[in-house]
Amino acid sequence: MPIIHITAAFSNAVLVAILPHVSNFAEKLDLPIPQPITTSQIAHCNVSPWKDDVGGSVWLTNHYQFVFGSGYLRAFQSPTNWFNNQYDNWNDSEYFKRYLGKDNITTNEAVEFARRSFYKLGYQPKDFDISGPPTSFEGPVNTKKLGHFPFCRMEWDSPESKIQNLLGLDYSIQFDIDMQRKQIVGMDLSGRRFFRPNPKVSVVPDLETNYRNAGVIGGFAGLMNREPYVHMTPAYSNATLKATLPYIADFAKRLSLPRTQPLTTGRVLLFMPPLWFTNNGFDSVTMLTNHFWFRFQYGFVTEFGSPDNWFEEAATRTNWTYFDDKSCMTTNEAIEFARNSIRQLGYKPEEIHMNKPPSEFENALDAENRRYAYCQIDWNSPEDVQGTTNEYHLEFDINMQRKQIVGATLIGKEFMRPLPEIAAKPELESDYQKSIQGHMFARTNAPRFDTPPGEEKLR
Repeated sequence: MPIIHITAAFSNAVLVAILPHVSNFAEKLDLPIPQPITTSQIAHCNVSPWKDDVGGSVWLTNHYQFVFGSGYLRAFQSPTNWFNNQYDNWNDSEYFKRYLGKDNITTNEAVEFARRSFYKLGYQPKDFDISGPPTSFEGPVNTKKLGHFPFCRMEWDSPESKIQNLLGLDYSIQFDIDMQRKQIVGMDLSGRRFFRPNPKVSVVPDLETNYRNAGVIGGFAGLMNREPYVHMTPAYSNATLKATLPYIADFAKRLSLPRTQPLTTGRVLLFMPPLWFTNNGFDSVTMLTNHFWFRFQYGFVTEFGSPDNWFEEAATRTNWTYFDDKSCMTTNEAIEFARNSIRQLGYKPEEIHMNKPPSEFENALDAENRRYAYCQIDWNSPEDVQGTTNEYHLEFDINMQRKQIVGATLIGKEFMRPLPEIAAKPELESDYQKSIQGHMFARTNAPRFDTPPGEEKLR
């Protein structure tokens, strides 16, 4: 995994590139910071060492901290944020006076204040649903010994969903509010929906070669660089997809999965090729246009999921089928159905102890104890092989009304098969990095300098 050799010139150039984003953010949220923010207000800056991410953390002289990465301002903390306090000597009442006060807005007003602040940053309600109550809410806090802490933290999380996660549609939005000063004092935005293009940087960095001097990250990069990883090009990615698709088609056919035959590249909505491919195996995820997804690893489909899997997609809809003993499988029928499914996949139940009772059987029950027409059945390897290379795990998620497998997990050496042949010649990542060194960023006409014009050199 390539990292950048960070020089003072490159660090300063990155700071110059991201500082307008920090300044714009502070202005939109009416933070008590003189505008525009210049390098004279910077106390410290840590630049991201990763090749493809222009960003880092910025600390101002007034102790505000900002984190920029993936093209957007991801987080910030005010020095007055109670939730960011790490000091826990509760006998030091003088220290905690800085956080004490009274509420000048209600919790409902604080929630609306957070919504307005989020929209001020340019995000649209159609892209992020925060119109409803927050997923979680903390504060304000009263203590007998110290008094009242007028701070609240709220968070909006997208509905929990494996499919939404794979599509990059999940997100988390968090705001911390000082209810006395009516001020945003902390924020954290995470999720690929927020990603934007990297800002331009006027200095072209070199790749780091002395990993030992690059600290922990350098040690990790050095370890990765010693492995024979393949550089994943579009051509090699497409060849990988074509090689794995027959395995997925066979898996889907054996389990009689609906709307999966014939399986061609035209039915593929998303393909996530292996991030790190070696000759020992690779890990890829394929999602079809009907949102069925398959994880392929070590020559077999190790995971499968679908929109009809209550255990992974319960939060995405409300019209799930309730359990009805007149139209649904019994528990014993569901267990035998899972055993028959493993036979259809070409494995013998008795060789993986599926002829024994399952390790766990879970009905689909919501928070109000309503039962839905789904069950999850697990078989784990015997205790004497757990923790060894012979350990394995099987899970089947079943729609008990439709008598259909809607999710599955197969983990273990027992299921491994030879890897498919890839009809493309790979290029090693190490060779690719040598060929592009010095060309990772587009050169611009901007002058190259170690210190921004008119500014003091950052230390």
